[in-house]
Amino acid sequence: MTTREFAKFGLALAVGAALALPAGFVLGRLGGPGQPAPPVRREGALVRDVFSPSIRTDPYFLNRQREGVEALKRYCARTGESCAEARAARVRLEQLEMPD
Repeated sequence: MTTREFAKFGLALAVGAALALPAGFVLGRLGGPGQPAPPVRREGALVRDVFSPSIRTDPYFLNRQREGVEALKRYCARTGESCAEARAARVRLEQLEMPD
């Protein structure tokens, strides 16, 4: 192949990709929404709910944040360091847990 043929081939690939990507998006939406999201247990979760519209309201995320805040409090009590961070983390967690 010559350089000119490579250039034509590259241009054809670029144009094909530019047409195929939007077409794929359109065709993907034509099927409509898939299966409904499974119900979420609110008292606690073993894994992150990937269908949750907001990570801030996800029970798994909030549990992990609680664990982090508790670990930071224990570290503060044990060493006397990072106490301001522990207090700030507790305040922020309380803000996340309050319903809007």
